[in-house]
Amino acid sequence: MRRAHYAKSRNKKPLFAAVAAIVVVAAMIGGAFAWSDFSQSKTNKFRGTTDADVTLHDEFDGVNKDVFVENSGTSTLYVRVRLDEYMEVGGTSFDPAADVKDKSTWMPHTYDAASHLDCEHVDALHMFHSYYTWEMSGAARNYAEGTPGLVYSKLKEEVVGGKTVEVVDTNPTGGKPMQAAAAPVTMSKYLALKTAAESQTAQDWGWQAAITDPADQAIWTALTTTGCWILDDHADGGGWAYWSRPLVPGTATNLLLDSVNPTTKEPDDDWYYGIDVKLQAVTANDFSKWTTLGYTVSADALTLIGTWATP
Repeated sequence: MRRAHYAKSRNKKPLFAAVAAIVVVAAMIGGAFAWSDFSQSKTNKFRGTTDADVTLHDEFDGVNKDVFVENSGTSTLYVRVRLDEYMEVGGTSFDPAADVKDKSTWMPHTYDAASHLDCEHVDALHMFHSYYTWEMSGAARNYAEGTPGLVYSKLKEEVVGGKTVEVVDTNPTGGKPMQAAAAPVTMSKYLALKTAAESQTAQDWGWQAAITDPADQAIWTALTTTGCWILDDHADGGGWAYWSRPLVPGTATNLLLDSVNPTTKEPDDDWYYGIDVKLQAVTANDFSKWTTLGYTVSADALTLIGTWATP
């Protein structure tokens, strides 16, 4: 959710992006022409007998990118999001099996690497995150309800380096607040805390007695009370990030992805980097639909889902 700085506008008109539009930004860096495409999105709404309306917010203003999910319907939802990546240099894809025109072939960003910010795709010479790094802090801000793709609609003046400049207002007044800020955790961390919370000691004395570290206690509270993103780092996790709590109507998650930033490393030819955001949302008892269309649910994720299905 990094603030983007702009040159002072003459007419100070709000900045808008067309709903569900494709935003492509071209930048001349180091003599090479770089295309960065961060706002593709696809939503799978699995409908049953209840209202499963959901809004995927994939907001990109050319500098900053925010991804989060809003329950815009009338039924409680369970959501997961996958971020697929593609990069090519000089017209050659880093992944030979990927086609820039076919997003179903792009590589899911996985979380089983040393850092969930770096999926280590594809090989030592062609890692996406040698060129672009992600920020995934689980930050929260105000948002405009039911407006997918709306780029921050308001500018404000701020003193930066002794000069007054216009910056995008990342917390506009009049907006609705997200769920509380909480950093994402891996599925492995969630399962370890769950095991501790359900130990005999926890049953006798409360979870505080089993989870003794204050930081872990705060994480467990976020997981079970306000909600946070769980990044499935299981070998068969498929790159999915799960919102830890049922998402009730009229609420939104916090940010799964806060920003995407270029590194100092530059390719030696023209390049393109893209992120495709996929959301899958279901109502209660429809979790089996997550395994359709070739998608997967890991054994660890089934454990999480089991807590939702338990009355």
